[in-house]
Amino acid sequence: MYSDEEKQQLMDDLAEMETFKADVGDEGKILQEDLKEFFINGNGDKEDLVFRLEMYFYAFKLFCRRDIKISQNQFTVFLNDSLLDYHLINLVKQDLTDFELEIEAVKENKDVLINLNFTLHY
Repeated sequence: MYSDEEKQQLMDDLAEMETFKADVGDEGKILQEDLKEFFINGNGDKEDLVFRLEMYFYAFKLFCRRDIKISQNQFTVFLNDSLLDYHLINLVKQDLTDFELEIEAVKENKDVLINLNFTLHY
């Protein structure tokens, strides 16, 4: 049984989840331009981009199970979930319009998890 305080916390959490809207401002567009500069011209700090990508996806409550991988003209987000909220992915796609998104289901330790592969074609 839950105490009254625990019930209230659960209700507050549920209300927050139902009204969730990510507000990342222009960070997605800025991040996209910085990623393009890195991929096309080699300018920028790879570790900084990985950190910024992780924080960006964290703002959408899309949590990573390991570090984001950047290589050649793409980056991969290893989500710590087997379910994907289309609404959240659509918000990400609206920011990262120059990237092609491929959603991949992978089996890891008896769990099916999701990877998001973003590719820049230039």
